[in-house]
Amino acid sequence: MQRHHLAVLVLASACAAGSPDAPISSTSEEVRLTPALVAGDFTRPLDKAAIRAPQTWLDDAAFETKWGSMIAAPIDLLGGADSGYFADLANLPRKRLPGREVLCHGDPKFDNFGWTEVEGTAVFSDNDFDDADFCPVAADILHYLVATELTFADPALDEAALQTYVATVVDSHAAVAIDPATTPDWASVHTKGLAKDTLGGKLALGGEVQPATAAEVAAVTALVATEWRLPPTLLDVARDVRIDGGSAGWRRFWLLAEDADGVRTIIELKESGIPGPQFGRQHDTLDGDARMEVLKLSWWDAFDDFDHYEVELLGSRFLVRDRLTRTNPKPNKLTAPQIENMVRAEASLLALQHRGGWGQIHAAELTTWLRASARTVTSRWRATYTAAGGH
Repeated sequence: MQRHHLAVLVLASACAAGSPDAPISSTSEEVRLTPALVAGDFTRPLDKAAIRAPQTWLDDAAFETKWGSMIAAPIDLLGGADSGYFADLANLPRKRLPGREVLCHGDPKFDNFGWTEVEGTAVFSDNDFDDADFCPVAADILHYLVATELTFADPALDEAALQTYVATVVDSHAAVAIDPATTPDWASVHTKGLAKDTLGGKLALGGEVQPATAAEVAAVTALVATEWRLPPTLLDVARDVRIDGGSAGWRRFWLLAEDADGVRTIIELKESGIPGPQFGRQHDTLDGDARMEVLKLSWWDAFDDFDHYEVELLGSRFLVRDRLTRTNPKPNKLTAPQIENMVRAEASLLALQHRGGWGQIHAAELTTWLRASARTVTSRWRATYTAAGGH
């Protein structure tokens, strides 16, 4: 499989993607749809072993701990197995996934979108860049449709996502905007975040938040002294140990830091893993030093030098992001109309990114293909969950 390092070359395309009417690639060619996916297309098992195989960064004990959390709910299984999702689709015959390769979200589901304060402005968009990379366009939208069903089990919501996505692929002006009433009060987010996660001028320890080692504190201290984008005053360091989710097993640190004006925040350093699409069938790869710049420009239409960038630490790459300038949606905090609006807005965001991958597509044909294929893939993941003893 040929791989290219496209972080710099794709910048021009990302700039175009910031405009609803300028998809990443040309839409002049017609995309022909094959018959929708059916269970018989999948000839290899999707089971614990298949999901375990790509997660080479976890030892067996760590994976068993993570697996226990994954079978707590169907969406938790999919959410913890992004690598397995793309590896599973890669076993299909190449022509069974229609459309072209695009810059994908990589792990699109309800709570991987959200609000981010970008250069002082609230932006609702992709809120988790961990798995963003190039992938077949059909793989990305199928993931979102499957995840929506596994999260809510609401056929009306599934259909709302599907119809909004297709309408926006065909006509960018059909995109649904997020309800501004869900925009966070950033001052409150900041104040409550500090109150919840700090105690006596230190990070509050307990649960996943554990003391950092002396070597880790020394490495972070040295980083703060040399990295101009970080707040200059380091007050405390803690380790955030995650045993669930797609990033379980990757190192993560919290920094309680203070800027030159005495404003405190909590910075997260999150070890960068392997994006899920790289376990699938892709031609191009988004990596290199400009990776985060490409993603921020593509999704946020802004660079924001001081948030979401990568640094070297402890022999690895870490993503730097401010914990108090981003929020993820929580269904139990939203009304039913707000949830539907958010699903439609997320589907619209995906469609705006994907439009170039579908070319001149017919709405009715795409709707039929996605509806039937999503049901097939959803049934496959539900069966895996049930067989694993999900509860």
